[in-house]
Amino acid sequence: MSELLNDDSTAYAIERQSLAEQVYHYIKRLILSGKLKGGEKIPEEKIAQQFGVSRTPIREALRRLEEYGLVYLKPRSYAEVISFSPKDAEQVACIRAQLEMLSARLLAEHGKSEDFLALDQLVKDCDAVLATGDLAATFEKDSQLHLEIARRTDNIHLYEIFEKIDAKVQLLRLVLHLPIEHLTMFIGQHQAIIDAMRQHDQKLAETLMLKHIMEQLRYYHPTIS
Repeated sequence: MSELLNDDSTAYAIERQSLAEQVYHYIKRLILSGKLKGGEKIPEEKIAQQFGVSRTPIREALRRLEEYGLVYLKPRSYAEVISFSPKDAEQVACIRAQLEMLSARLLAEHGKSEDFLALDQLVKDCDAVLATGDLAATFEKDSQLHLEIARRTDNIHLYEIFEKIDAKVQLLRLVLHLPIEHLTMFIGQHQAIIDAMRQHDQKLAETLMLKHIMEQLRYYHPTIS
């Protein structure tokens, strides 16, 4: 055991993983804040210089971002932020709607008072961030709320799928440039959804959640039913 604890290669692997993790979160923030836009190349050399690292942790971070659908890696070349087409937007939103309805139904069925109290607090947090006018931070807090609903269903597989698609959902909102007045309206729908789940009204919770998700998409695509 002592030999394993003193293994320099293991320590190096942990250090390298930590660097890749830091770079991953940094690039992800650049994308989800809108500082790096769809179709733009990831400035790998500049990021490497900023962190004082080689290209290895940069590429590890970019591979992870590719898995989450935020960047496209051109083989033996460069990486760029993905671009959303109207069809992409519709497909992501429709998948998200089905997942959200499922999580709302499950939590309405099995949720406990402490679950809804925690969600009440996240609703307040979301409103507070929105009041600052920081749209990227509002999207992030909104996603945290929806992820927490999924997490509290106690269905680990559902939560993992939510995590996988969450970054795309945040990017989609940023790309679509939702006006502040419409975002305020959608954020204001949260409490009614949580109250329906608290009342264990599965049908109402599903209906309100579907309306919440699809109305956002219809803002850009009025013909979607």
